[in-house]
Amino acid sequence: MALWGNNDAVGSTGTVSLNYSTGVVTGSGTTFGQVGAAATGDVMRFGIRGSGGTYFGDAVIVGIASTTQLTIGSTAGLSGASIASTDFTVSQLPKYTILDSSFSQTLTSAASSTTLTQTGTATTNSGIGSDIISTVVDSFVISGDFLVNDGNIIEISTVGSTTISLASTISAGISTNDVLTFKRNVDGYDRYVFGVAEGGADSASGTAYETGVGWVGVTTYIDNSGSLRVKKEILVAMSGITTGNTPLYNGDPDLS
Repeated sequence: MALWGNNDAVGSTGTVSLNYSTGVVTGSGTTFGQVGAAATGDVMRFGIRGSGGTYFGDAVIVGIASTTQLTIGSTAGLSGASIASTDFTVSQLPKYTILDSSFSQTLTSAASSTTLTQTGTATTNSGIGSDIISTVVDSFVISGDFLVNDGNIIEISTVGSTTISLASTISAGISTNDVLTFKRNVDGYDRYVFGVAEGGADSASGTAYETGVGWVGVTTYIDNSGSLRVKKEILVAMSGITTGNTPLYNGDPDLS
């Protein structure tokens, strides 16, 4: 089994659900094992990174039983959150990164470490158990930030023009015109492995994301002044990578 390939856009139609106990992935509308689709030795990336989506992590495919069922070798590179009817991508990225805490979902930032704070205003009442809050916020608040509610720090899944959606429900009701407190990870790090083709390297040239072609590990974080910091490490320098998975690597990849 090769340690990596050159395809970051293996066919990935349909959705998947994972049984953590058995490592069995059950697909709906999937084409596992077909030409151009997921094969043994490829890496399945659970969830779609960016645009408010949830990314659960990566796992190596070790067996394919049918077009709708396969098995992964380990769940160690996953976040541990439930995966059901979830979008996915398939890649030939370097397999060793899955268990490397520099790039894996096995190491996540603690919400309690957030120190950068912003406020907003509730526009309507939201009762206990709500996970959608009507609020006015500025561009500071993005998916992956946190709402403080009743002493709890709740991750924000998506940010709309007039509402935010939460990963879990609030335990204290919110009234119209209440001041809401939002936080963001400052000392936490965001990590992801990209396949970068010549077009992506050209698009990123002259930006904070400038790098060479190949398999590239990217680490981003917000420093204590609120500025974005980007670190890149070329894991495998190679040309001829086929790209197409989301997020697309360019001068402003969507890492939300």
